[in-house]
Amino acid sequence: MPNALYPPLKPRSLGELLDAVLQIFRLSLLKCLPYATIAIIAGQLSTLYYLSRGRLPVLDSNDPVGVALYGVGTLIAVILWVAMLQRQSCIASGRPVTGSADLLDTLKRAPAIAAIALLAGAAVAVLMLPALALAPPYRTAGIAVMLAPAAYVAIALSFALPALVLARKGVLASLAYSFRLVRGNWWRVAAIYVVGIAVIWTLCVLVATIAAVALSDNGADDAAITRAITSAAVLAVAAIGLTFYSALTLALFGDLEIRRMTSRSE
Repeated sequence: MPNALYPPLKPRSLGELLDAVLQIFRLSLLKCLPYATIAIIAGQLSTLYYLSRGRLPVLDSNDPVGVALYGVGTLIAVILWVAMLQRQSCIASGRPVTGSADLLDTLKRAPAIAAIALLAGAAVAVLMLPALALAPPYRTAGIAVMLAPAAYVAIALSFALPALVLARKGVLASLAYSFRLVRGNWWRVAAIYVVGIAVIWTLCVLVATIAAVALSDNGADDAAITRAITSAAVLAVAAIGLTFYSALTLALFGDLEIRRMTSRSE
């Protein structure tokens, strides 16, 4: 396959970018689905823990086991997502995918991945803390006001992990590199993210609805069985959606890099 999907040879229009996302997704789905499936399950560790104890699946800061499972599950999910991103970059550039080399390379960078995730999360949290500290009557308005700068920072730092593993930057350099890539392209990146997330969310809701209706039509009256099958269907679609989101991130990262290179050469 020609080396055209990643890295791109020139800046892409919106249509060309979405076409590249779909091509990367189609070519990498089967090879990335195992990583995505385990990542989705890992991200639900705390939820499974709470449900197994007959409690609502809401994070409880007073339960150290639930908090630990949430942290570990999130870290595992992020590491697997980064490994999937590396695998997709190999497939999109026409390089061979050799066993679990992408996962092993990602595991070596686990401390840096954790550091970037914590720093990026802290940067967003710092902006939201003043609003959360307000008295209840003003808290909702405060959160609404602070959502704009928090969203700006979250999107501006969203390419730090790709910068770490694809551009081989350090922790702080990856955060700075992501910020520079997004600068001047924030609205374009945000719009593409919104479209991608809307597609994934709609697909999950659609599959859950179809599964529930099909089970009802077939006489599946046991609510527990219905919920279990519906949840399994949604998790499967979520794994596919995570693969799509990774392809979207890869295509966007490559496009932003080539745009930056082009603007610097002019």
